[in-house]
Amino acid sequence: MLSKEQAYEVIDRVLAKVKGYQALILINAEETGLTRFANSEIHQNVFKDDLELEIQIKREKKTARISTNQLDEDSLKVAVNQVIANLEIIPAGEIELPLVDYPTEIAVEEVDPGLEQNFAVEKRAELIKQGLSQLGPDYQAAGSLALNKKVLALGNTNGIKRYARGDTVSFNTVVMHQSGVSGYAESLSDQGDDLDLLAQFELADRKARTGLEPVNLEPGAYTVILEPLAVGDLLSYLAYTGFSGRSVQKGMSFLAGKIGEKVFGENITITDNHLDQNTISIPFDFEGAARKKVRIIERGRAKELVYDLASSIRDQVITTGHSVGNRDLGGFPINLVMDSGDKSRNDLIAGTERGILVTRFHYMNIIDPRQALFTGLTRDGTYLIEQGTIKTGIKNLRFTESMLQAFNRVTGISKERQKVPHFYGYSYVPALKIDDFHFTGRTEENKEGF
Repeated sequence: MLSKEQAYEVIDRVLAKVKGYQALILINAEETGLTRFANSEIHQNVFKDDLELEIQIKREKKTARISTNQLDEDSLKVAVNQVIANLEIIPAGEIELPLVDYPTEIAVEEVDPGLEQNFAVEKRAELIKQGLSQLGPDYQAAGSLALNKKVLALGNTNGIKRYARGDTVSFNTVVMHQSGVSGYAESLSDQGDDLDLLAQFELADRKARTGLEPVNLEPGAYTVILEPLAVGDLLSYLAYTGFSGRSVQKGMSFLAGKIGEKVFGENITITDNHLDQNTISIPFDFEGAARKKVRIIERGRAKELVYDLASSIRDQVITTGHSVGNRDLGGFPINLVMDSGDKSRNDLIAGTERGILVTRFHYMNIIDPRQALFTGLTRDGTYLIEQGTIKTGIKNLRFTESMLQAFNRVTGISKERQKVPHFYGYSYVPALKIDDFHFTGRTEENKEGF
């Protein structure tokens, strides 16, 4: 994997070729060892080694960019000449973007050697084999187990340097009965002894068995218990539609005009905090700005937004260090943390007279971003709760619900939380119990396939 010294050497070589210009050099490198399985057999082991170098040069309100994966001298010269030529012909933007100049260096490389030891290719195959051996004859599983190493490094003509390496392991599996009923489990970690693969197989298997002979349930408003994967799905779309300064500036955010006001129930607190040990930390963004903790929702009130440089200039505030390299987004929270409650998941179920337990959602879409109105389907484990117990599986349902309404009807929050993936990073979230959650349609079939 690209070391800090190697990354800085490449950055310095490119900066030497762009003298006379303001420039930012960004390196995004990734190594992934991936083992896939389907029909309860390992069918693929792949290794991917990618590196992308982006050169940005600036003059007044113009910024030109070019990317390459060739780091030899001749290729770098060609790339630099091309980006300089591009700068002359591109139109000027609306604002002049400065280069970050403080602090001089941010560098982190906190890698658990246990990840490589426990999840090298041979170990991945053996763990999957053990998990598959737990399944009954009428069940098959599909999924993947991956060891991922990432490096983000950058430097600019103001003399700053940035380097972060983060290694993670991720696992997911769908266990399916021959009838088509399925159960799902997913987990990720940056610690070698933190992912219990066999327990994840057992969880997905148990979900599939619990859901056998699912019944149809009429659409309507139900009490729901959303497990962390489902909560993470909703949180991802809330972040996409409303947590950035840019989305508020465009008038598309459900938080537009509501900063300082109560928008969710008082039991909801959401922060973006890269210092939380249960998230995967990158302490700077794609512009080199230091990442800050942002109190997005505090006891139900909209408090703060995330920013990149351009959106922060428009609002005359300091960037929070949340650029993900996409100017249209403005900024994006990649370390979302939702506060936990005081009840276990089982307590939430036991206290429910009649309701629905949801494992996760898919095919989610945004209907109205100003109302945080989303729609989507349940998947891989939806169950009817009656008199405090899980009674039977339910065929998948479509929900259509405003999160501005739903997050004001949260009546229970689990004390357990789980790391879950979202668009650009990872969240750490509990399960939620929500009253009057609206399901507007149902599916007749319950076949997800592999």
